Amino acid sequence: MLSSKPKHCTSTQLEVIDDLHREEIEILNDFMRVLPNSDDDQIDEWLQRLEGQVLHHFNEEEACMKRVMCPGFKRHVDAHSETLKAIREARKNWDEERDLMQLWNFLEYDYMAWFEHHVRDYDLPAAEFIRQYEEGQ
Repeated sequence: MLSSKPKHCTSTQLEVIDDLHREEIEILNDFMRVLPNSDDDQIDEWLQRLEGQVLHHFNEEEACMKRVMCPGFKRHVDAHSETLKAIREARKNWDEERDLMQLWNFLEYDYMAWFEHHVRDYDLPAAEFIRQYEEGQ
């Protein structure tokens, strides 16, 4: 049986980014909870919902960074692009193979490892820069 602990995210102390992260983690947790008992069409809908949230998250985060000319912007955007590719590849694999374990492993391990690393190494420094910029205004 597939099981997972609920995922949480580290606070960046910047509400707009934290809200985006919470929304994404909430969708991921809900998806992981229903995944074992979902049919293919439901899984397709959840994948679409997750990808939509990830796109929204990245677009909003990038807009915040661009507004304040955040250092490391291009590297941050490149990391987002690589992740979108991975999500789309996982979705393509699901569409072609309908392998529940492969999808589960991507979400549970690959995506969550990326998410935790990205928040720690990219989002926390960006949020700190944005906060300092806004405090100086």
